[in-house]
Amino acid sequence: MAVEARRQPSAWALRPGRASDYETYVRLFAELGVDEPPPSASMWAHEVAPRTLLVDGPGGVEGYTSTDALGELGYVGQLVVAPSARRRGLGRWLMERVAERFREQGCRSWALNVKRDNVAALGLYTSLGMRRARQGINLKVTRAQVAALPPVPGGLVVVPLEAGDWAPLTGAFGMMPGKLARYATLASHRLLRLAREDGVEEAPLGMMDVRSGGAVLFPFFAASLPHARALLEGAFSLLGTSRESMGVVVTDDAPLERILRDAGAGVSLETFELRGALPEP
Repeated sequence: MAVEARRQPSAWALRPGRASDYETYVRLFAELGVDEPPPSASMWAHEVAPRTLLVDGPGGVEGYTSTDALGELGYVGQLVVAPSARRRGLGRWLMERVAERFREQGCRSWALNVKRDNVAALGLYTSLGMRRARQGINLKVTRAQVAALPPVPGGLVVVPLEAGDWAPLTGAFGMMPGKLARYATLASHRLLRLAREDGVEEAPLGMMDVRSGGAVLFPFFAASLPHARALLEGAFSLLGTSRESMGVVVTDDAPLERILRDAGAGVSLETFELRGALPEP
């Protein structure tokens, strides 16, 4: 191709992440351009490294990807190419290797999140058969901005998710199948849902994942604006009185996004969720 001068695949080699790769990971993590801090060294060693593959190349470690096989769905959580290795075909090569691994793990489709303004990445992923499924926006929300939402209905409580909640919540809010089950195994994720105190529920009311340190709520879904307020107030209560703001990823919820932005919530990131069938080998 004229746009990318490809190297031979033998120029790169994938290997599993190791605890000793932490500083390299942190350096490359910064290329994601997100407000969230990188995982701690302990979290890297126990949660992230085991599902991360690094790319060794002529310039040292030239990229990495963190993935999860969620049953029939393969999820690409992160994919980074070092600035010095870009425009050489490494991104495509890495995605092709990821697809191979997903096929070996029994996956039939794959998904990822990408910045809406990352034209090069969008072009790569769509060329591999991925299509836009959802869109999200990362908002920095304060306690005062949450008060702009309609009042919370009475009789609601925030409770931990149980295994029986995964499928109903996934179906109600269109989440990636298998994602909640996976996150439930990770110490850095705290999965919570909204419930009625009397135990009577006809449909899921909402859920959130309070990530380690409360840096961001993702995924976050609510059945209505009052239910969103109940979850957000619950998250602030968990994080303590010293926390004045937190990140919230609002997905396909224009009314909630509009109210919070009108109240002054800042935008840190806008993304598309892409999904597609795994390409044939």
